[in-house]
Amino acid sequence: MTKHDVVQFTENHKWAGCLGIIVEDKGAGHPRRYMVGVPVPLQGTAYIFDDGSNLERIGKAVLVEREEDDEVGKDR
Repeated sequence: MTKHDVVQFTENHKWAGCLGIIVEDKGAGHPRRYMVGVPVPLQGTAYIFDDGSNLERIGKAVLVEREEDDEVGKDR
């Protein structure tokens, strides 16, 4: 799995069934950790860490949130 992959949490996780987007791969440490952004209606985004064992890759995100290091107003 890589950054911007769309994932679903499996039934082994308290967020089971929720979709999220991998926003960061925390490296090749042992265990590997992914930071997954999960939109929560009317609340914002919850960021959840997982080692990948509770995630199923669904596809690749086409539309992603603007990252903080992106320049505001920059033409795309």
